[in-house]
Amino acid sequence: MKNLLLAKIAPDELAALRPHMEELTLDVGYQLIKPREPIRDMYFPTTALASLVTVLEDGATVEAGCVGHEGMVGMSVLLGAESTPMQTVIQIAGQIIRIKSSVVKDLYDRRRSFHDLANRYVHTLFVIASQSAACNRKHQLNQRLARWLLMSSDGIGSDEVGLTHEYLAAMLGVRRPGVTEAAQALQSQGLIVYKRGGVRIVDRRGLEKAACECYQLVRGEFEKLFR
Repeated sequence: MKNLLLAKIAPDELAALRPHMEELTLDVGYQLIKPREPIRDMYFPTTALASLVTVLEDGATVEAGCVGHEGMVGMSVLLGAESTPMQTVIQIAGQIIRIKSSVVKDLYDRRRSFHDLANRYVHTLFVIASQSAACNRKHQLNQRLARWLLMSSDGIGSDEVGLTHEYLAAMLGVRRPGVTEAAQALQSQGLIVYKRGGVRIVDRRGLEKAACECYQLVRGEFEKLFR
């Protein structure tokens, strides 16, 4: 199972979900969850990466977190909410598993092991969101870009991160020239190679050193979740 969260579910619980799984290939920008609309499906990325995005009144967007093959999209349903003001969109195209929200919610309510696993994942999402808020407020753009590239790479299990500067700017809540300058600085240090429409990480250890402490903190939470 390519999705790490599904892989950690007990075999009998996973067997109950399998008949309801639908594997899709989705393009960049596809909206998994629309603000204030009913959440009818939950999604488990395998090679795609989704962004949890806050949309402001003027249309500006800031990423609160990302979900790759370590997690699932649509957690609000498990917590009793039918919708959310946040938007979730595909950030990196790829494959994803879709399951009806009612099916996942029923398993969550009936089976204690899945209930506990999902709750621990919710905790991890809270840590990511709160750390992202602090990071966006206090850390330099170069550090934030390094953190974001590492988390995106982890989420898809690849050093090839297919993203444009325009999209990076929208997710980081800054202007495009700032992202270009930050990417050039990381490239000049031999940490990444930027090409049209994508970034390749060539020195992961060096990029981790260039990132702020937020990356290691978040990775530590995922390691505890899947330990």
